[in-house]
Amino acid sequence: MISIIIPLYNEEDNVDSYDTDLFPVVDTIANEYNMTFDFIFVNDGSKDRTREKITAIAARRSDVRVLNHERNRGMGAALKTGFSQTDADLIITMDSDLTFRPEDIPALLEAYARDRPDCVSGSPYLEAGLMEEVTPMRLFFSKTVNFMYRVLLRQPITCVSPIFRLYKADTLKKLDLESENFEINAEIISKCLIYGYRVVEVPVTLYRRKYGESKINIRREIFNNLNMMRKIVRTKYFHQPWRS
Repeated sequence: MISIIIPLYNEEDNVDSYDTDLFPVVDTIANEYNMTFDFIFVNDGSKDRTREKITAIAARRSDVRVLNHERNRGMGAALKTGFSQTDADLIITMDSDLTFRPEDIPALLEAYARDRPDCVSGSPYLEAGLMEEVTPMRLFFSKTVNFMYRVLLRQPITCVSPIFRLYKADTLKKLDLESENFEINAEIISKCLIYGYRVVEVPVTLYRRKYGESKINIRREIFNNLNMMRKIVRTKYFHQPWRS
């Protein structure tokens, strides 16, 4: 059993695309690999028609569950809610805007089948040409942040920030996650590496979103990532607890 967890915040137009761009792709993968998937959508306090539309989908698809936050709490909070509500052995996390495409799920599955790592992480940095649709500002921010994490972690990891990953559910439960926003992806992979869990990367393409706007607040994310790096230094080099 594999749960695909997708946080949603004001994504009504993207939800409209799921019947063509998400569910048929995953249904095909399920048949090809003889696996069972379910979907857990966490509506993180959306103010548009996201909740209404995803609830309508859940009413006609038995493999879809919708969890709701009454106010916007952030990607990290949404993912943690999803993690707490699945009994699956494996968890895949994805963006609601499908900037990482479900067509690349087999890359995660095959890497897991080969090595049985704790985490398979999709990275658009492993091969050239996988980030051609990314805006220059976002690309600069991503390269800078990932370089800093790589130096601090002293691991040959190319990308710590993407959400597109497969996890062993048992490993996630051991990590005591605290992040509430986008930096949760960096927290998960940093803790995996620091605590000795196995992480492998696979090349995947990062696309431009088709609908809506990114929810990333650059100033807030700079602060959150700097705070994350402080915790990495404290934990990895001074052997102090992660939590303050």
